Amino acid sequence: MEIFTKRHSLISTLLILILCQTSIFCKSTESLIDKVENGILPHVLIENEPGYKLADRMKHYHVPGISITVIKDYEIAWSKQYGVMDAELQNPVDEKTLFNVGSLSKGVASLAALSLVEKGKIDLDKDVNEQLISWKIPENELMKNAKVTPLLLMNHSSGAMFSPPYSYLEENLPTLQQVLNGEKPSKSGPVVIDKIPGTVYQYSNAGYLILQQLTIDTGKKSYCDFTKENIFEPLHMNTTSFEQPLPPYFLEHASAGHMKNGEAFPDKRYLYPHMAAGGLWTTANDYANYIIELQKSYHNKSNKIISQNLTKKMLSPHVSKQYGLGVFMREKDGEINYFGHLGDNRGFFAGFISHMTDGYGAVASTNSQNGAQLIREIFHGIAKVYEWEKYLPEEHKIVELDNITAKKICGRYRIGADHSFEIYQKGEDLFINKFDGVKLFHIGEGKFVLKPRDGSLQILIKDNNFSSGTYQFTDELGRFMYDPQNIYKMEKNEKLPGELMKLGKIKESVALYQKCKKENPKDIGLSENQLNRMGYNYIGKQKYNEAIAIMKLNVEFYPESANCYDSLGEAYMKNGQTKLAITNYKKSLKLNPSNQNAVMKLQQLEKQF
Repeated sequence: MEIFTKRHSLISTLLILILCQTSIFCKSTESLIDKVENGILPHVLIENEPGYKLADRMKHYHVPGISITVIKDYEIAWSKQYGVMDAELQNPVDEKTLFNVGSLSKGVASLAALSLVEKGKIDLDKDVNEQLISWKIPENELMKNAKVTPLLLMNHSSGAMFSPPYSYLEENLPTLQQVLNGEKPSKSGPVVIDKIPGTVYQYSNAGYLILQQLTIDTGKKSYCDFTKENIFEPLHMNTTSFEQPLPPYFLEHASAGHMKNGEAFPDKRYLYPHMAAGGLWTTANDYANYIIELQKSYHNKSNKIISQNLTKKMLSPHVSKQYGLGVFMREKDGEINYFGHLGDNRGFFAGFISHMTDGYGAVASTNSQNGAQLIREIFHGIAKVYEWEKYLPEEHKIVELDNITAKKICGRYRIGADHSFEIYQKGEDLFINKFDGVKLFHIGEGKFVLKPRDGSLQILIKDNNFSSGTYQFTDELGRFMYDPQNIYKMEKNEKLPGELMKLGKIKESVALYQKCKKENPKDIGLSENQLNRMGYNYIGKQKYNEAIAIMKLNVEFYPESANCYDSLGEAYMKNGQTKLAITNYKKSLKLNPSNQNAVMKLQQLEKQF
């Protein structure tokens, strides 16, 4: 009896110690979660500026629901969900809620293909057409001396065409083969190679369509079955699926997608035949299991799917230095220290970030088109709380502006040829009427930054006036899409050339466009695509004189472009100027003999004579 009593006492003591440690751990974790929830940080950090509350940022971005998972020491530290699955039904997001994660699918698809490389079924560096069975990439001149390989497909350097992630409903969902061949009901043209393989980075959903077909052909199973058996089950991703549409059990837990205004899309969820590129449905917790496996495999601590060598190849740049195999590589101070991805589909945005070697990171999934910036802010907040190495940008120090200088800076500025912004004053602070009217922070010598976007605005002093400068900010994904643009302070009643065109002042508008082109030949506002879109916008409004004027400018600026002559021909045709339409379609055809649209239009027009 005494021995039993002593044992019982010892067990009780141990249980009390375990419970105490668990309680301390829970309180510590809760404290960290609280710090994250109340310390969301903007993309640009300003000294002494407070962070945001997560709930406030969800309201700001009209994000109904989100799920966050934090990884620490190669384990899930915590997961938490916020908001609702469906703004209409108001059902809460929970740990079983599935989100569509868009291009986060590419990392999983790459791991699936690499599992077949591991088994000797796929050769990473062999011509993919020699490995495909049920479909082949159409051969063309670009492929004569360069081969498309699985590695290049995963690295976005295969030369596969750019293709938007078109969404479908069940009644018009095409098969993979129909999308590859560009056959109805597919919304895209046939998948082709339009760059020399292995020469340039070109983000390509089409490339992952080819990878999907290769996985099916070599894995000898449907894509859903193969990924379930070879990826999801081994990694305990039990609430994850590529199925389109989702089976009833998963559908019950699948979030609705929401528009930018926070309202649910009428059809709630859309379907994606390009599963490998963007069709994955998963939870933040499940996706974290995938990341942890890569982190462990990198150190040879777990190789449930692929070897350490293949993992390191996956998490390394190749032809494209910014991309590995299915993941973006993040470089700072000349060293790649993180990998990650952002992904979106209609009504959803998701993202993950992971340290290359130290076993920490985070996943966040939202059910909103507006999720990108919120996700980046959340990752900044987590990085601050968990002291992530070399992740956060340096803080800017504010340099005060006197009120006289601030008033002089206020006004309207032209960016390039045809865009403008206004700087205005509220109290002692300056604001810009872009990015929802955000505050400008002066960091010295006429240079301003703002919290939501990386980049800067530099206003130069000339003759004691603020008359010119440069402007460059990232898009919502944190990408610099163009070089710094020149800006000029506008006079009170000055008009942009596009504004003059809208007022019907065609001659004045054309003259100003020509002046702008002469001043800055690389002006993004005068690109071929920009002018072409503008011209077609006027065609859509049946303002043919304006359309012709814009498209004539495009021909003047880009005389070697067959598309410019084709578009001008259409504008003339719509305006009933048949002879001029024929002349321009013929010029287009001369520059591009394979322009079938010009051939067809010429046949129609020449019948009129």
